[in-house]
Amino acid sequence: MINSVMRIREAVQEHMITHLLQLCKHELDLSEMPEINLVDDDTVGAGTSFGEFSNNTVHVVTKGRHPMDVMRTLAHELVHWKQRISGMELDGSDGSETENQANAIAGVIMRKFGQMYPQYFVDTLP
Repeated sequence: MINSVMRIREAVQEHMITHLLQLCKHELDLSEMPEINLVDDDTVGAGTSFGEFSNNTVHVVTKGRHPMDVMRTLAHELVHWKQRISGMELDGSDGSETENQANAIAGVIMRKFGQMYPQYFVDTLP
């Protein structure tokens, strides 16, 4: 039974990621996407974050997290990708302009995502 549930969740999450990437590409006007690395670990980088953008790769932690939170982190990191290719200097410190902008835009994207795919908020409940 657990394996069947896990396969269902993986299938839902794969569709979620595909749909979120399409939305982010549209909302952020991205002509190209970075490499995306979903990490089955507790943290990335210095060990204090669920996501990071480095070396043209987005890294997002999935272990022990609700899929919608993973999607929000992915959207946040894709905003950093857009900032980088737009020539902005990235500053990952709390409260910086680039972090605040990534948080705000990711929030807007997730609201649109929820309106487009409300079933994901139900289908992914434990």
